[in-house]
Amino acid sequence: MNVLIIDDEVELLELLEEALEEKFMCRVDTANNGLDAFVLCQKQKYDVILTDHLMPIMKGSALIIGIRTRENLNQKTPIFMMTALATDGLEGIPELKGVDFIKKPFDLETLTRKFEKFLS
Repeated sequence: MNVLIIDDEVELLELLEEALEEKFMCRVDTANNGLDAFVLCQKQKYDVILTDHLMPIMKGSALIIGIRTRENLNQKTPIFMMTALATDGLEGIPELKGVDFIKKPFDLETLTRKFEKFLS
């Protein structure tokens, strides 16, 4: 299984990478911003993408819109978006339909339970 995690908080990125590799024995790629992640989506097919929303260069919502509307290997890949903000405005964007929102802060157990259906 291949997972892409995008977050500008390096400590959280490393924690999530380690936890998912250990729990699911999957291959994890990481990116610190949406633009770098979009480039990775051109080169690699992922089974699940986990992205933060508020990041420099490109927000998570813009990344998801790009993945869903532009030619790449991950147009149909399940996506989880982590955000500390209210998701009211985001849920109305058609390209974000089907995105699973994860409210920050969250605990790793909650996150791994959500991932189990995609990675087991």
